[in-house]
Amino acid sequence: MRILRKLAIAVTALALATPVALAPTAQAAAPVAQDAEQRASRIYISPWGSAKVRVSDSTKAWLIANDVKLGAIPPFTLDPDGYGFDMPIGSTAGDHLDEQGRIFYPGGITLNQESSQTFMELVPTWIRIMPQPGYSAGIKVNGQPLSEETLIAYTTPAEVIANGRPTLTGFTLDRVPFHVTSDSAALTKAYFGDGLKADSMFGTLTPRFDYVPTN
Repeated sequence: MRILRKLAIAVTALALATPVALAPTAQAAAPVAQDAEQRASRIYISPWGSAKVRVSDSTKAWLIANDVKLGAIPPFTLDPDGYGFDMPIGSTAGDHLDEQGRIFYPGGITLNQESSQTFMELVPTWIRIMPQPGYSAGIKVNGQPLSEETLIAYTTPAEVIANGRPTLTGFTLDRVPFHVTSDSAALTKAYFGDGLKADSMFGTLTPRFDYVPTN
């Protein structure tokens, strides 16, 4: 029952971000640092774990039809079939929500279309908790920065909560669905000639947190 309570608290925090107290950006440096430490103590997630992403059948079909190759920027690692990737979390990666309601993941993914010589990098990477839960990233095209952060795919609090379950060492969110944003649809159409369909299934995210803190 204890692990179930921890799971419920953690999943609710991830889905709804109710413990987050955002600090005004105009605060002095010392109060901001102090507030950051206080926030981290309240919304700490896990010291170890990983997250698994698999693209949906519709995204896979789009990649194949447009001859776009998915790649991984370390420490992300690409699945052998090229249609999914793993990303680490933990004390040296993403284990806290930042002041913007995001969990940071080092690394990212790439999209490479040889026919148009278009190479897109989605880095850095965040799992965003609010205002809209989802996957966001910075965007570079052929080495040129295009966006500091764009919401690539979105999910909902209900979808997050519905997929949470405890494990022997913590908890996992099992294949949470993420959907293509209108920005991603427009972006892929502009640079690859054919866009992903807005609101279609982008893929699923399965983060595994291998320790739930007791405090």
